[in-house]
Amino acid sequence: MKGVQTGRGRQKPAAAGQPDGETGRAWSVTLMDCLRRRSIHEGVRLLDHSETAWKAMDWNSLHGAEVLLMLAQWVDVGYREPQLLREPLDRLKAVPREEMSVGAYVRVRMTEAFYALSSNDADKAIRILSGLLQMEDVFQDPELRVLAMLWKGRAHRKKADYDKARDDLGAALEIAHSLHGSEALVAIIKIQQAWVVFQHGDGVTALRMLGEAENSLKKTDHWIALGNIESARGRIVRRQGDYARAVQYFERAVTLYEINNPNHTNLARAMTNLSFVKRLLAAQLKKHIDVTAASREKAGRRETGRAGESRLKEFHRQYQELYRSAIVELDRAKQICMLHGEHSGLGSALLNAGYLHLDVGDLGMAAREAGQALEISETSRDGVLRARACTLMGMIENARVEELLDSAQEIPNHARLAKQHCMEAVALAQSMENKRVLLNAYVALGETASNNFFHDYELAQRCVDAASALLEPQDADYAVEGLNALKASLLKVVGIEDTLRAWSQGIITGKSFQEVTEQFAQLVIPRVWMREECKISRVARKLAMSPQKVRRLVRRSSVAGGAALKSRGRSAEERG
Repeated sequence: MKGVQTGRGRQKPAAAGQPDGETGRAWSVTLMDCLRRRSIHEGVRLLDHSETAWKAMDWNSLHGAEVLLMLAQWVDVGYREPQLLREPLDRLKAVPREEMSVGAYVRVRMTEAFYALSSNDADKAIRILSGLLQMEDVFQDPELRVLAMLWKGRAHRKKADYDKARDDLGAALEIAHSLHGSEALVAIIKIQQAWVVFQHGDGVTALRMLGEAENSLKKTDHWIALGNIESARGRIVRRQGDYARAVQYFERAVTLYEINNPNHTNLARAMTNLSFVKRLLAAQLKKHIDVTAASREKAGRRETGRAGESRLKEFHRQYQELYRSAIVELDRAKQICMLHGEHSGLGSALLNAGYLHLDVGDLGMAAREAGQALEISETSRDGVLRARACTLMGMIENARVEELLDSAQEIPNHARLAKQHCMEAVALAQSMENKRVLLNAYVALGETASNNFFHDYELAQRCVDAASALLEPQDADYAVEGLNALKASLLKVVGIEDTLRAWSQGIITGKSFQEVTEQFAQLVIPRVWMREECKISRVARKLAMSPQKVRRLVRRSSVAGGAALKSRGRSAEERG
């Protein structure tokens, strides 16, 4: 590689007005100083003022490559969009790399790595940066090496390779501490490290690191980094089950991101996370509404009076407002992601919308959202997104089985699909280091295994054991609640097995033979009905009993979903 030359061996003249020569060097030094201090407003103003000049640069020269890499760093802190780098990178594709000086080559390749990272191609970013970091003689500038390690660590974090991310970020931090005036850079690395520490189960240390980073950055106007801190705090306290505080952190993150750019991709992520927590709050409120309504029904409406009815109406209003605002925020998140072609963020927004629709029983809409997220995961080769999409699709299919929403002939197919999706989610998650994705996949598979079709309680118990092993001491959120619900359902099954075992030993706890017979029928008949494709006449013939008695036992069974069965009407029961 060598300096770029024209046909007669003379250096190519600078384009008119470009920041080159001594003036250009001073311009670059000023911009780098703003970047190191994270004086974002000052740097953005300087970049905008000199846009015509830097757009006319010879990117193939060493100075041009330095400016190009600096532009990538400014994009990283919130200046415009990654697409800004696309045009100069396309121009450089036509330049033989052997014509570049080594310094120019390294900086161009690092810019390409950042563009890949910002375009969700973490594998390409890692591949480029790993190759460059092996050229140790090139990285005489420690600041350049820190940047390469930081971006590589972030790429590993995107892939949920948290051990590798920890190693890269730790090496970057060690060098950064030795640099003069690196307080802001150290803080940026700590934000990334805090996320990795959190994923390894240490939320307390992660929060402390975020506080240290904030102390260093609060003197700056680096709204993106400050928003990242609030967003990370929201994720951590959400895991602890403190949904109300998580909402406050995510709302602060949204406010900070909007200062810098009302359509920034980080804003979309924060709004997706905010909507997810509102969904969890809505679910808690719905449980409270159901319990309160049941208590009023039991006590009698006259005893609870108008005050109780007014309180229930207020709860309903709050529930509807949480659900409505969550949908609005997800719609905005989707629009921002589509504006930038941000596939991963769009996939997350679609999944959260799918869960909202699942919560209210709109399985068709939930399936459409999950299906779109799955398509995005395939085109973007996003393993984490695919595992999450498969988990949701499994839950939707399992809901069809449990709620008997389709014909009896379709139930076995829905059950098969539910199990297939959940097992794929588990297999995908096992190949990554994201414990939470794996835990949710295990719970979904356990729910499917123990549903009214499979009754595979051994598999369900194995899922419970595997999911329990993934929990951290401070975990207290929706995933724990889902796991506990699965455990409770399995305990009921164990209770049934204990009852049958007691009967076999002659222990009937004071019941008459007729009562034992009725209880046995109540346990067995609905399960036979499920096995026989929900056909009353087939069960009656198989067990030599009247269709009326089969129908009565099925209607009374929670296994068969009595309420759903009644709503479908008598004709659906008597098919076949």
